[in-house]
Amino acid sequence: MSHLPPDPYKILGVHKDAQISEVRSAYKKLVLKCHPDKVQDPKLKLEKQDEFQRVQQAYELLSNDREREKYNNQSSSAPRCSGGEKGG
Repeated sequence: MSHLPPDPYKILGVHKDAQISEVRSAYKKLVLKCHPDKVQDPKLKLEKQDEFQRVQQAYELLSNDREREKYNNQSSSAPRCSGGEKGG
């Protein structure tokens, strides 16, 4: 049984019917907020790298119409892995 990654809509903070402009705007805001190069503390930098990677993956999926549609079709029938975004 296939497990899906954490919800990309939740990671980016957009609705499932969000337009690409909304997805792009949310992505840009999150990248500025969680970019690991803006952090000096090594421990916090690792956390930000993980967060940044999740944001990147979510954007890549939602900005590609074909991949987004495939995800939406799969998400209605497959259980989801735990491990969504961390508070911050």
